[in-house]
Amino acid sequence: MKSWTRTLNLDDAHTLLALAERGTNQRAWTDACHDALPELSVARRRELVRLLREGFLEWDDDDAIADGLFMRVYDRAPASGQIDLVAVQWALSHPITLVAIDDLVVPALDRDDTDIPLGDVEDLVSRELETDSAESLRKTRTVLLGALEGIGTLETRGTGQHRTLRAHRGAPHPAAFGYLVLRDLQERQLDGMMAAEVSDTSLGARLTQCGAAHADRCLRWCVANGLLELADDEVRAAI
Repeated sequence: MKSWTRTLNLDDAHTLLALAERGTNQRAWTDACHDALPELSVARRRELVRLLREGFLEWDDDDAIADGLFMRVYDRAPASGQIDLVAVQWALSHPITLVAIDDLVVPALDRDDTDIPLGDVEDLVSRELETDSAESLRKTRTVLLGALEGIGTLETRGTGQHRTLRAHRGAPHPAAFGYLVLRDLQERQLDGMMAAEVSDTSLGARLTQCGAAHADRCLRWCVANGLLELADDEVRAAI
């Protein structure tokens, strides 16, 4: 894997996503983004635009903003749901997040002691990244921990080498959980999946480790709000 050293300011991300109207040309959207955040340096604005352009938006053949899955859900979600949506999308922008969930968070949740030694995170990052740069490894570890904390699967206290980490079950907003189910269906090219699978092994359950009870509540919310539909205990996309 490549290193993950760039950071995403979530408040700024929401500001720019609000400008992402379907059909807007990429150049026009980029110019609007620069105008919306004049207090940031040009380099930082360019980086932020690139992160959103490549990781959050989809583009049609005319280089205009397309009606992508993320923005369809984002537009339908309440403000609290939009916050969690950006957090889960950012977490999934690098493959190391799911590796850390599987290798560190899940085993810790299965133990009585949910503490995760910082050294275990350092070992995982060193093992997975295609670099020996100490700075890249350090930055990737920092970004990864922030992403895990953002989706609720990690609680942190302290800073630096004195930081303590504890695995935690996330409680994503139903809109964010529903988005993950929709993304799972899309990426696996499935027409639907059984409700039990959604609550247990879907991308939403795997990434957030939210537990079956919360997943079931999210599923009911998504059905009631038109993101998903349920037929004969099979969950399907509704948008």
